[in-house]
Amino acid sequence: MDNFRRSVLVIDDDLDIRQTLAEVLRDVGHEVATARDGIDALGKLDSIARPCLILLDLTMPRMNGLEFLEHLSGHKHTGDFAVLVMSAHDALRREASVFPNVRGMVTKPFDFDGLISEVER
Repeated sequence: MDNFRRSVLVIDDDLDIRQTLAEVLRDVGHEVATARDGIDALGKLDSIARPCLILLDLTMPRMNGLEFLEHLSGHKHTGDFAVLVMSAHDALRREASVFPNVRGMVTKPFDFDGLISEVER
């Protein structure tokens, strides 16, 4: 398994979702970091292993997923990050799909087998 599939940053304001996703991803061999929102995640981008897959919730306080994607577009290593968007909102997923780092979408609530398949893809 290469580093791209092993390094994952989970960004979600729900602690239970963050912890569960991190546990499931570690169980299948991924290196996982977590962040509670976009601001927290921006602070971690330079310290996590790259290349990296980001699992991004779109609805969060302080800095939401769309705002995070805007900041990520200007990051000096933007090409090192692929994003899988997680949201229950169709309109938000469509808005996120225009960002070049977004490689896929997962509808919340999600099943873990489907999510793992998307991560592995």
